[in-house]
Amino acid sequence: MNNKMSTGSEMSMRQAGGLDWLFAICQRIAEPFVRISLGIILLWIGALKFVDPSPVVGLLQASLPIFASAGFVYVLGALEIIAALLLFARFAVRYVGLLVLALFAGTLTIFLIAPGVTGMPFLTLAGQFLLKDLVLFAATVSLIAQDAAR
Repeated sequence: MNNKMSTGSEMSMRQAGGLDWLFAICQRIAEPFVRISLGIILLWIGALKFVDPSPVVGLLQASLPIFASAGFVYVLGALEIIAALLLFARFAVRYVGLLVLALFAGTLTIFLIAPGVTGMPFLTLAGQFLLKDLVLFAATVSLIAQDAAR
């Protein structure tokens, strides 16, 4: 009589098998969910630059003063809106993704060139606000990789 007892990992694997349907749904919706979410965020932050460019101008003044002008902020806003619309249309996603990476990389460089603004390592409110771009950067990398794999 073989009275073999299941190990914890075997039981976990069997239990996870019951979630295969959920994993399949996640796999199916991941790309459009990330793409559309990034589009919404880019559209929103791009549009806000036209409503009031002064917060971004102030941040640029403290970090990259050569770019601290409303005109430059409007260009950033326009690029963000264009990128959002192209992501919604699923047009040239990997190339739009490269533009989006450049936009987020520009924001993240503030941590390196103006640590006083961000408060590294004990983040200021501005630093906390800017840190979210790290996950947006990662999501964009994932989106580019998924599109390139097609």
